[in-house]
Amino acid sequence: MTLSVKELIVEAERCVACGLCLPYCPTYKKTGSEADSPRGRIQLMRAVAQDILPNNARFKQHIDLCLSCRSCEAACPNSVNYGALVDTTRALYIPKKSLALRLAKPFIRSRTLAGLITWPLWLLQKLKLSKLLHTIVPVSKVLPSIAQPVNWKPLYTTTKTRKGAVSLFLGCASSALDSQTLQASIQVLNHLGFDVHTPLAQGCCGSIARQAGDHEEAAALIKRNAQSFDISLPILTSASGCGAGLKDYLGTHKIQDISEFLLACDWSDVTIQPLPQTIFVQDPCSLRNVFKSQQTVYQLLKKIPQADVQALAGNGQCCGGAGAYAMNQPEMAEKLLHDKLHAIASQNVAMLATSNIGCSLHISQGLRAQNLDVSLMHPIQIIAQQIGHDSKN
Repeated sequence: MTLSVKELIVEAERCVACGLCLPYCPTYKKTGSEADSPRGRIQLMRAVAQDILPNNARFKQHIDLCLSCRSCEAACPNSVNYGALVDTTRALYIPKKSLALRLAKPFIRSRTLAGLITWPLWLLQKLKLSKLLHTIVPVSKVLPSIAQPVNWKPLYTTTKTRKGAVSLFLGCASSALDSQTLQASIQVLNHLGFDVHTPLAQGCCGSIARQAGDHEEAAALIKRNAQSFDISLPILTSASGCGAGLKDYLGTHKIQDISEFLLACDWSDVTIQPLPQTIFVQDPCSLRNVFKSQQTVYQLLKKIPQADVQALAGNGQCCGGAGAYAMNQPEMAEKLLHDKLHAIASQNVAMLATSNIGCSLHISQGLRAQNLDVSLMHPIQIIAQQIGHDSKN
């Protein structure tokens, strides 16, 4: 939720500065600065809101360095809503009206416009011209191998005995860069007897705009999604970062991570092929700290016969992806990514599952840079593969 100035001050004053959050904050662990800790930032927010401290560059620097991972919330004995505090602070005091954000808005709002970019990117990759692409557009180095863009239909009907219906959130980045996971989600849901609605009027979850302090844009995107989805159906998300934003701000609808939904389904008549391999799982902060349902991923993957499902070391620390964080705070993002890559190399990981596209993009970039041969997939892609579906193209 976004608070008023008065509400921000009241919520900030609920922090008793006990310090239990400190060991859980990635930026505090890296800088050792109290101003880069949750309790330090909360005191800064309150002081600026009360005009005790100026809203200056140093204040913005400390707030911008926050990942919004919300690990501090799980440790807080007083249940301070840090997520609402940092979202409100960015909206009130640190709005960014950068040229890059203004240029990106039309493509975030429209999958049609995003597709106009995705098609040539896919074609250049297909023609083995990635080096040329990197020369023309250096930021494209962060892109994964892109599947052929999909023209989504509003409804995917099951051919099995019908057990119900759900809505699937497509998102902006997921739709453009991770259509394989969305296709796998549809395949698995159809296989289990669910019709899948994908309203074409839906748009971005609003998290990127919210992180940039653009409250108006974020609110407009939430309103658009509220009007697009049938309120009687649960909205399933395959990107936990998107799901977290929807869960916080789209209160009129039931938002559920797809792994949690699938775990509660009837799998008794589904044949899952064995996978005699260790699957390491990276827990996205949004799944761990907002949905609090990271264990459902492990339980779902354990349905695969012979699969050895293990947690990646250091799962409690953010990978540094955090939406657009890696672009806005590359130095800190790189430090956090280094820790994640070290864990992957130390555990000799060959297959890694993660439930958020932001984590996937950030980690896969690091894997490529270090020439680490790791199969990085969404848990639903692995499940779809083991029940006979192939979403790769």
